[in-house]
Amino acid sequence: MSLFNVCSWWSAQCGDTVGDYDVASLLCARFGLEAQEKDYIIVGSQSGTLSIYYPHGNAFEATDLLLETQLAAPILGLYAGKFSGNVRNENVNQLGVLLPNAFVIYNVQALSGLAEYGTQLKLQQLAEHKFQRVAFSMCQGHFGQVKGREFFCVVHLDGTLTFYEQDGISYECRFPGQRSLPAPVVYCERTDSFFRLSATWHLQCYSYQDLSHSLVTKSSYQPIWSQCIGEGILDMRVVQLKESCSYIMILGERNFICLDDNGKFNFILKLDYAPKCFYSFVVGYYWEPGARLLTAIVSDSAKLHIYEEANIIWAAQWQQPAPVAIQRSNVQGLAGSIVTLTASGQLTVGYLGAQPYQFQVLPLNIEELSFAEAHKQLQQLEDEIKESVDIRDMDALNQQAADQVRISFSIQRKVFDDLDTLVLDVPADVAVKELPSAKGLLKLKIKAELAELQLVIKTPNGVRCSQETLSLVDVPAGSTKELPLDFYMAELLHVHSTRVEIFASFVSPRGIPRVLQQSACLPLSMFYRSCQPQKAAGIKLTYTITSKHVPPKLATFFGEFLEEDSEAQALGLQLLCPGLDKVTEVITVVAAKNSNRLRIQSDCVETFAMILERIVDTTLQLDSDGSLLKMHKRKPKRGVLNRCVERIMAAPFIPTQPILHRADVHHETQQNIRKQTAQLEELWQQFKTLQRQLQEQTESEPKETLTMQIEANYDHLILEGDKLVEIRRDEHRQRSDLNCAVALAKWIIHALNLEERVVNVVNAVLSVPVEDWTELSWEESMAPGIDMLHHFGPLMRSKSTSTHGLLDGNTSNRDSFDYSRFRRHFATLFDRIVRLASSSTDEQAAKQATATEQAVEQLQPAHQVNEIGSMQRMLGDKKSTLPRAGNPNLSSSLEAVEDEEEYDEDDLRDMGYRKDYGPAAAGADGNEGAQKKGKRSEWVNEDFELPTTEELFSDLGIWW
Repeated sequence: MSLFNVCSWWSAQCGDTVGDYDVASLLCARFGLEAQEKDYIIVGSQSGTLSIYYPHGNAFEATDLLLETQLAAPILGLYAGKFSGNVRNENVNQLGVLLPNAFVIYNVQALSGLAEYGTQLKLQQLAEHKFQRVAFSMCQGHFGQVKGREFFCVVHLDGTLTFYEQDGISYECRFPGQRSLPAPVVYCERTDSFFRLSATWHLQCYSYQDLSHSLVTKSSYQPIWSQCIGEGILDMRVVQLKESCSYIMILGERNFICLDDNGKFNFILKLDYAPKCFYSFVVGYYWEPGARLLTAIVSDSAKLHIYEEANIIWAAQWQQPAPVAIQRSNVQGLAGSIVTLTASGQLTVGYLGAQPYQFQVLPLNIEELSFAEAHKQLQQLEDEIKESVDIRDMDALNQQAADQVRISFSIQRKVFDDLDTLVLDVPADVAVKELPSAKGLLKLKIKAELAELQLVIKTPNGVRCSQETLSLVDVPAGSTKELPLDFYMAELLHVHSTRVEIFASFVSPRGIPRVLQQSACLPLSMFYRSCQPQKAAGIKLTYTITSKHVPPKLATFFGEFLEEDSEAQALGLQLLCPGLDKVTEVITVVAAKNSNRLRIQSDCVETFAMILERIVDTTLQLDSDGSLLKMHKRKPKRGVLNRCVERIMAAPFIPTQPILHRADVHHETQQNIRKQTAQLEELWQQFKTLQRQLQEQTESEPKETLTMQIEANYDHLILEGDKLVEIRRDEHRQRSDLNCAVALAKWIIHALNLEERVVNVVNAVLSVPVEDWTELSWEESMAPGIDMLHHFGPLMRSKSTSTHGLLDGNTSNRDSFDYSRFRRHFATLFDRIVRLASSSTDEQAAKQATATEQAVEQLQPAHQVNEIGSMQRMLGDKKSTLPRAGNPNLSSSLEAVEDEEEYDEDDLRDMGYRKDYGPAAAGADGNEGAQKKGKRSEWVNEDFELPTTEELFSDLGIWW
């Protein structure tokens, strides 16, 4: 906190509190109305309010406001000078008001007040100069070094200058070179020249003679000198410190710059704050040797910095918001005062001073301390801190957040055909098809007071919601809200999912951010319609319902198309929104009569995703409702199989080639987009080069050839741009097809007989929906994950391969993406998953058959075996202990595949494992089954336990 403050001596609130004020809204000037006159303070707002103040004391009084009037247009600037030659008194100044399309000159007249009301002012319009172009700013001065009168120059938004003289002569001129941006233009009387900032951030100097004769002679002219400023400027002023030169003071965005009128830099001061406005003035007279140049700069943090040339001599703090305009004035009773104006219209006359900081010691609290009360308060604080930072019990935290904001989201199974396509802005190509829509209902019940609650509704690609976002502010406790929603097709794309998710984010009363999520599924009748089933198809998938709580009937899964008691064995569904209108995309679901199997078949990959999602989700939901222990609450154990297989299991088959074909088409389109973008960039550079050449040509040179080249280049640019738009439209459609293909693979892998960790890792890598970025395509973002699955973990290619070499080789080619390598790894991944699931299924079936035969054979001697086992445990003979059977859960990992069993022998020996070949008497007894079992070696440790996946790959340092 600064010790020095800008002390307020007089302040007033302008009448227009709504209008905006800027640096040109404040003017301190004298009009020659009386002998001992002080400065008047004129304020003009951008809403057109003009006010004139004349402070009489150190406090605002009603008599200080001499004039307040409303003009018909916004006020862009206020100026005082000798703008009219018809006034006889040479000491009288006129008030000039710059409007967007006119410059009005007023004569200020004083009216003596009656009684104690004081003097009032009146404005008499002397002249009004209208112009066609919109004005930006204005500068005034004795142009041409005339004496006794002042001319003015209006700067327009297009950079054109309009000069006005008192005898009515007006003319326009343009700056040479490139097109100029609207920027402040100032006039230097000593050199009779103008200074302006060009579009290239160069400060240029032009003589008044060149500007005034350019329109008459039609001759080209160049600036007298030019200096690079290197940044945009906020304001610019000209002050004369010496008789031999004038100084140009420039307030830039990051620097404070001073140049003389010959273009020589005096100093450049880098500012460590963001400036807002400044005012430069000379203390004394410029012809005196002791004249001082002072500058006051205001920062955005409401601090005032006083500089003498480039040295800071004072700094003070404002107790109000930072002003947007500052002036130095001599008001009645306070000479050299600082007049400021804020953006809200707060007008202040202040001075620099110091206010001592008075520190007073607070009286001691001598109340008796209650340890019980203090312990209770400490316990409450500890509970609040623990609740805000302890994330160990996430279920409790989520339940607490769900109690604070209760969300109920549901979607009706029935579809509707009365969608208002005009209100919802449905595209014409979609509205023509008259596709059905669905209705949903979102209910909110807030039990705690919230500052803000944000809702986001996420729909699949191609589907749109009538209200995708909702923001509630200052929500009181106990409030409820119901929001009806409409879901409809907005694009003719293949949809990969029917799930709609709602995310509610808010900050709890304790200041803890919380996010709630709920989801519901759209009805399948919104995307399909029933048709005749097909007998043959190119892609056939089989699912087996293994849960006893799910009846394997088609009506269980497709209630939109079949009655509840329907016994139909086949159902044909046709997509309502295909990618190509000429192709009929049909999918057929067949239920087996004598088993719990479902066959799903179709010729198109895009038709499977939503059907498989419905079958798997419905099976898991019905089984979770029927069983006592919920599936998501069962903690996963190491080495266990996919828990989804206990409810529904898919046949080990993945349509690899159709999926890869979608990826090939998507990658080719991505390459075409990059080529087309590069071609557009080249054409755009040519177009800018031709435009630059056209601007640099003089009026005498022919321009027809360049004009024709520019028109041809522009037409080519538009044509190639339309091609890029068409390619991007195709890429959007192909991305949706790829979404369906990847979702098909995910739903198949989700129900395969694999280890649960393998399923989770693969599903995490195969992410949907597919996303493409400007610098990175989906294939390039997927390549690292597929490559890691190819070289490490349960799905690795070869367990004896050196991992360091693979990592180094992968890092060296990181910059160049090899799509063929990615495609090969992608196909190999699906092939290994199918092999792994097939081997697991075969081994599980063989073990079940073997266990059944052993159970039948050991029904009679079961009691004897138990006695022998008990005797061995009593004797503690470890040598006679029967070897344990292999862990059945290991069959879900790739180590159970025979063609890759011989790898990692050295690593397992180093870790203390050895091969167990079974009982020695197995071959002597001639038992063929025992011989076969003895031939297949198993790696076991001293407790005859098989190694886990973590132990197999612990030397790699990778978690799986």
